[in-house]
Amino acid sequence: MSTNLLWFLGLVLISAWIMYITYKKTKFHLNLAVYFFTMGLSFLMEYIVLILGDAYSYYPRVFSNQWYDDVFGSSISQAFFIPSILMAIAAFRINLKWVILIIVYIFGIEELFLWLGIYKHNWWNSWYTVVILFISVFIIKWWRNRVEGPDFFIQFVTIYMAITTIFQAVSFYLQAIFETHKYTIGWFESPYQDHIAFNVLIWIIYAFLLTLIILKFYRFLWLAILFLADSLFHIILIKMEILHINSFWHPIFFSIILIVLMILIRKLNVYMFPQLKK
Repeated sequence: MSTNLLWFLGLVLISAWIMYITYKKTKFHLNLAVYFFTMGLSFLMEYIVLILGDAYSYYPRVFSNQWYDDVFGSSISQAFFIPSILMAIAAFRINLKWVILIIVYIFGIEELFLWLGIYKHNWWNSWYTVVILFISVFIIKWWRNRVEGPDFFIQFVTIYMAITTIFQAVSFYLQAIFETHKYTIGWFESPYQDHIAFNVLIWIIYAFLLTLIILKFYRFLWLAILFLADSLFHIILIKMEILHINSFWHPIFFSIILIVLMILIRKLNVYMFPQLKK
């Protein structure tokens, strides 16, 4: 295990501790909805800033490929560390004075990672992080209040955010660890950036349909249709030479994983929004 990775794992431990305290001290099902909303916002921003814009680079030294290292480092920061802190700020109704101190603390961590050489700005600046976090606190606090008495919009957006992050993460690590598949779309010079950018875009679009099925059309018939349509979609991508799969993999495996995750997210939806259960 590289020394670089230990620093990132330290962020994971801090995130886990914050999640545990929030679980023990608050109505966690409400704050979990806030967590997924926050993670989804971070994910969408990272798609624009990191994947498309190459704003910064992470060096956890987990993968030999830099783009995969970037996504891994980003997932530690934007899927665990930042969302857990923003969730806790909203959950415990932390006042502005302490919010400013927390943001200064995060600014210090970013500067420390830069100094250690395990993180690098390409065109980004740490002050951009400060401004975005400050604005995000007000958005997340507002969302936390809305979750108290949710309507369909709140539920839809929360589940959509959960789907985009969870499904994209599963798809990414299937490729990064097991090399199951690769997308070639020709948008970028780097084939890895090309794969990641298209993979994320698929889930950003696809998640609208999946969220609608989970919330309004969660029936065996619709899941069966989804399974067949998803299999056909991947076969078409293969025929178009956009999707390339490994010899031990098969397009139907994507659809099996899809249905399993749909079932799990449906259960997650019931946990977070029991008052909206039909």
